[in-house]
Amino acid sequence: MSGDSTHKHYDPTVNQVRRVLERAIATNADPEVIEGLKTALRYTDMREDYSVQCTSRESDACRKIAEATLSHPWSDLKKQGKTIWDLTPRMLSGSLEGQFLKSLVSGQRARRVLDVGMYTGYSALSMAEALPAGGQVVTLDMDPYLLKYNQPFFDASPHGSKITIKIGRAMDMMKEMAKEGQKFDFIFLDADKSEYIDYLKLGFDEGLLAENGTIAVDNAFRDGTNYLPSDGLPDVSRLFGEYVTQDKRLHKVLVPIRDGVMLIRRLCEVDRDLSR
Repeated sequence: MSGDSTHKHYDPTVNQVRRVLERAIATNADPEVIEGLKTALRYTDMREDYSVQCTSRESDACRKIAEATLSHPWSDLKKQGKTIWDLTPRMLSGSLEGQFLKSLVSGQRARRVLDVGMYTGYSALSMAEALPAGGQVVTLDMDPYLLKYNQPFFDASPHGSKITIKIGRAMDMMKEMAKEGQKFDFIFLDADKSEYIDYLKLGFDEGLLAENGTIAVDNAFRDGTNYLPSDGLPDVSRLFGEYVTQDKRLHKVLVPIRDGVMLIRRLCEVDRDLSR
């Protein structure tokens, strides 16, 4: 085992321990303290490895998406003006979260899924794999480059025909779908954090979320921003967390996987009234 953590972690605790370890080494601290810090980081990696080890493997199609995402020259594309956003491999959902979403969609017995924030399509394909024949994942993104980039990967999967890509501003497309009366059994939010509250309102107040449906919100921890001491400035992710917490109509649970996934449902569909 290496002395330091080599994994990418979203928990700020790990980064803090890394900084303390570097300081301890630089100042020739007690060797026992240094070894203790290294051991703590190794344990963190081992926990992550064990979680992946005990989780079902990703499909070959998803694995190919992940591998291609990690090696693609995203920064060059942005400099060349070929992409709108500064896309990075860090945005990839990954196998653990992908399998988590797949399990949720399967348990939901969903037929229609809305994926808000496509990136390279890993989450969209993971969820599509859990849908029955005739099921549909509608995945939204603003960047036209991702349409031509992702489509060949979807076409190579037997589940790719379940995926419909829509390019444009997510809020506008979601409003239009709600106006048309479209409904989704499962909605995954992984896009513009500043619009999360409005996305939620479209789901619960405008009827975009079907009866007994679930909304899953990615980056619920936001690298710790949502719970670490604040500098006093408003943060969109923190405001979203406060909004959800205060809405008594909703049942919510924050699952500490990756950067946090919050699951939100209608309270009346979770806490059953025995008098009825």
